[in-house]
Amino acid sequence: MTVTMPWDSEDALTAALYQVRMRGAFYSWTEASQECSVEMPQFPGTLSFHIVAHGTAHLEVDGAETVALDAGKLALVPRGIGHRVSTTPGARVVGRADLLPQEMLGDAFSVLRVGPEVADPPLAMLCGVVAFDSPAVDDMLAVLPSIVVVDSARHPVMAALLPLLARELREPMPGGEAVATRLADVLVVETVRAWLADAQQETAGWLAALRDPQLGAALAAVHRDPGHPWSLEALARRAAMSRSVFAARFTAVVGTPPMAYVSAARMRAARAMLAEGRSVAAVAAAHGYGSEAAFSRAFTRITGDTPGRVRRRAA
Repeated sequence: MTVTMPWDSEDALTAALYQVRMRGAFYSWTEASQECSVEMPQFPGTLSFHIVAHGTAHLEVDGAETVALDAGKLALVPRGIGHRVSTTPGARVVGRADLLPQEMLGDAFSVLRVGPEVADPPLAMLCGVVAFDSPAVDDMLAVLPSIVVVDSARHPVMAALLPLLARELREPMPGGEAVATRLADVLVVETVRAWLADAQQETAGWLAALRDPQLGAALAAVHRDPGHPWSLEALARRAAMSRSVFAARFTAVVGTPPMAYVSAARMRAARAMLAEGRSVAAVAAAHGYGSEAAFSRAFTRITGDTPGRVRRRAA
């Protein structure tokens, strides 16, 4: 008899957001006492976030409208998109954030000051760059807009998290980096949830499918066990739909046919296992392949990479 535990949620969106786990992060408390613009270069596979403590910052992404962030506003810039953080739109760029002189308070936290140090700078904010250890997160990041802005005042959980995270970073204590990372995990999830609540009609693709009770049930099943030998019929049953209707609706909403999505999800999960150092044979068996050769061919066709290269890069 299968026992369903309280944490085995059938809610597809909750299941997807639960997978958001950060494997790397760098935080910087940034103060500006003069007009300037700091460049955030492109960092593939990462997400940047900016939280304004006081003052107003302007986020500039090429091809998008400049976004003003007042105190309490939080912005996510997904997919490692390069951007600029400015005191005023079009201000002079003083350099790249990772190359400017800054005071290192730990391996993953710095204080960056632009202009003379003053007791009450016009702009103070917390900035961060994070990477994730869950392959399913790529689907979520792919459908987010280039800038996601949320007002913490509208969302009590975020309003409570922001000062806690800032305190852990500004006043380091034993274990503070681990606590800050967990708080940042939750903060990113809460920001996405808050954005979804504020922009229900604007979501599309994968996120729209997750919000759909029928399609979401099928997606949750795939995310939970990508190595399962899924068939179109089995996924349609999960969605309580006929095969033809499910296939047409899934393709229209997600943008890819169901079985192509399953193959891609399977290879993302396989890539994560290979990056952890698992053998090609073990990863192939975990995803239903009878031979390493068959798995390697499928992996290379779908990802454009080979299992061996993924393992060597991780090592």
